[in-house]
Amino acid sequence: MKSLTSLLFIAMLVAGVLYAQENQTADEKAGGDQQVKIKGPFAETWVRPDADISRYTKLYPWKSRFEFRKGGETRGARTTAGQLKDSGGPYVIKEESREKFEQLVNESFVKELGRSKIFELVDEVGPDTLLVRASLLDIVSNVPPNYTGTADVYLSAVGEATFFFELIDAETGEVQATVGERQRIQPPSRMYDVSSAPTNSATIMNDIKVWATTVARELRVALEKAQKKASK
Repeated sequence: MKSLTSLLFIAMLVAGVLYAQENQTADEKAGGDQQVKIKGPFAETWVRPDADISRYTKLYPWKSRFEFRKGGETRGARTTAGQLKDSGGPYVIKEESREKFEQLVNESFVKELGRSKIFELVDEVGPDTLLVRASLLDIVSNVPPNYTGTADVYLSAVGEATFFFELIDAETGEVQATVGERQRIQPPSRMYDVSSAPTNSATIMNDIKVWATTVARELRVALEKAQKKASK
């Protein structure tokens, strides 16, 4: 019975949040009367003036959203010397690659949020719970479809994506904060430098994993700092 009640509650909550989001005005979604822009770990950081992070002790990772840019080049450059930097694309992203990307990003986000020593990662919502919903939009790929061909391909970034996290009160469905920005999908240690190793499936997966983990860590650390500050 408890599980059934939880499922019904989650269904009602999701429906309420979706309804609220669908009926928000453009100004409200971008901040407007509901949220104000502040300085934060990401380029876009919007917070409700009455948000109180000290009320929350649990995080519930809500299903992430992924939107890939339509189209893209279907053939990449082939040279005997290889592609030394991001000079083509964006390239078309196959369905199989999209599924792998989504799975890896989700796993990385959840694992990193679960490292928190302040917030408990839960699979049921409650009164002291923040829903954390990640959205990755306009995802593009710099990886040529023929990167496994005879020529070595060297990339500085797997691609780009605009991401944002919505922190939603589990009881009211109100968005307490929204943070995000557009980033190149690459390990932070490499920045804009071209990888010293040729691109292959392993390097692509590793770059995505490191990037997603880094983004989630920045969010986790920001939440922990805010919680400590608000609890004083």
